[in-house]
Amino acid sequence: MCVICVSRLGVRQPTEEQLRNMFKNNPDGAGYMYARDGKVHIHKGFMTEEDFLRAVKQENFGKKDPVVYHCRISTQAGVNPYMTHPFPLTEKRELCEALDVVCQTGIAHNGIIRMTSSLKETRFSDTAIFITDYMTRLIRLNTDITDVATLEMIGELTNSKWAILDGTTGFIATVGKFTNDNHLLFSNSTYKPFIPVKSFAKGYTYSGGYYTDYPWDDNYTYSDYGKSYDLTNLPGTKKG
Repeated sequence: MCVICVSRLGVRQPTEEQLRNMFKNNPDGAGYMYARDGKVHIHKGFMTEEDFLRAVKQENFGKKDPVVYHCRISTQAGVNPYMTHPFPLTEKRELCEALDVVCQTGIAHNGIIRMTSSLKETRFSDTAIFITDYMTRLIRLNTDITDVATLEMIGELTNSKWAILDGTTGFIATVGKFTNDNHLLFSNSTYKPFIPVKSFAKGYTYSGGYYTDYPWDDNYTYSDYGKSYDLTNLPGTKKG
């Protein structure tokens, strides 16, 4: 699990509290990207909460800036600065390891891509492999990220959530279901603080020793490395 926050042109930026929650709940590194002067600027590899927040504050982002923020939980290739997000759209995997990049298109991902996942792969994440091997074939022009059929295909292939930023226009395309919170888009609820409780009463969903009133997944199931807890039918649990 990771989390993406999307602030489109004309929209406020996330609060410090929201960014802190994102990192605390997804603590394996962070990064962000923004569009300026016709290019996408990527800065990532922030492995502590304070380093991440310090870098964001120095940018002094406002409503004029289209920005995508990402905080990671590692599922492949380990915890390291190089596989934090965002990534450039590139056919060269080694460029995915760059911590500071200027490119035409930047990409952030939330999910696990089964078609590019492998326990034998220790250098590149499933996201980096999908971008270099598949996404580059689907997105060849900046207009492709406004094409509904292309975005639907990405969603069907990966069963994931994506934010794709075009440097030329500053447009941010999203794939998958995002939560709209006062015009900010979040890929899941981990930008909110967890609320510790003692039971499953009041429809809370279990996640890592805490409970939250918003589900990790659309089907209200929490999976932890092979262990799956279906909370749909518990007394008091919210229905979809």
